[in-house]
Amino acid sequence: MIFRKIVVTAAIACLVLAFTACGDDESSSGVAPESAGEISTNSSASSSDDDSSSSKGGKSSGSVSSSSKNSSSSAKSSPSTDSKSSSSATPESSSEEFFVECDTEGQISYMLVEGERTRFICENGRLVEFPESSSSVKSSSSYFNMSKQYNDKEWIKYERFVDPRDNQEYRTITVEKEAYNRTLVILAGNLNYGKMVTAKTATYSDETVEKFCYNDDPWYCENGFGGLYTWSEAMGLPRACDTVALGSTPECPEATGIGEDGRRQGICPDGWHVMNESEWRMMPTSEGFGAKPMLSQVFDGRDDIGLAVLLGGMSDPDLIEKKYGLIGQFGFYWVAEEMDSLRVGAVSFTETNVKFSASMNKPSVLSVRCVKDY
Repeated sequence: MIFRKIVVTAAIACLVLAFTACGDDESSSGVAPESAGEISTNSSASSSDDDSSSSKGGKSSGSVSSSSKNSSSSAKSSPSTDSKSSSSATPESSSEEFFVECDTEGQISYMLVEGERTRFICENGRLVEFPESSSSVKSSSSYFNMSKQYNDKEWIKYERFVDPRDNQEYRTITVEKEAYNRTLVILAGNLNYGKMVTAKTATYSDETVEKFCYNDDPWYCENGFGGLYTWSEAMGLPRACDTVALGSTPECPEATGIGEDGRRQGICPDGWHVMNESEWRMMPTSEGFGAKPMLSQVFDGRDDIGLAVLLGGMSDPDLIEKKYGLIGQFGFYWVAEEMDSLRVGAVSFTETNVKFSASMNKPSVLSVRCVKDY
């Protein structure tokens, strides 16, 4: 993979960032970028990492209070941006370098560079070029070897759970957390429930749970990676909730079980809920580093407790290309937290790092883990 750092002079900053205001005006230009998240410019060389999220108490991060699937609106949304230009530089005379900062690792964004639409990825707080040709998508002849998905060492005790809705069988692990007076029973595999749809043919029906399979290839759903879901789908909410805040319109009502410690059933089986941020933080790792204790051996992790986290990539169906990306590089898992009308919480993994408070756009499609109610 070859990445090229984005460095543009003030003289061409407005051309590169077509959606960013110039001069002393720090407000957005009003043109929405084709991005999976918010983007800002800054003349500082340091990266930004805003983990503060004002999640709404008593609400579900993109899901409803029942296990039934709701998805009412199929309208596409344009991600919001917080675009700012440096007021200390003038396009006519300054040669100061501009770096485009970002706060969501693995986020895909698109910008105009020398008149051409170019794809970028958020890496270490800055956007760097991510050429279309560098995608790590696996072809049908080069799938991942899933024989090492689970850690079968003698100290790891797996049990079995059969989802009564489709008779699909999952391994589970039990994690004792005496400090929290909790015993967590967790699916050791990604949820794989629902009807497979492709990125171009999804109907977002309120009556059907729709899952995406990476690269529109059912092999990924059937071989450990499980389904990929929009936030509203994962949380069992109407599709309208992918474009507006919970409780802001009749089409997107208030929802229970939202928040860092929320227990939102969403599309998990009865008696289970979408794994929340607090539960992820109880696992054997810490934010910013230490992903290997949870990462599956498929991706050179240690998987100390048998959780078998996978780097399953993602997609944003609202992007023009409707493409998938980042498999083998990033794994994203929804949590039941809402930050604003478009941004919600997720847990993000790389081969070495984990971020518990990643900010993702609701229409993105990510993985889901379920925890048994306690």
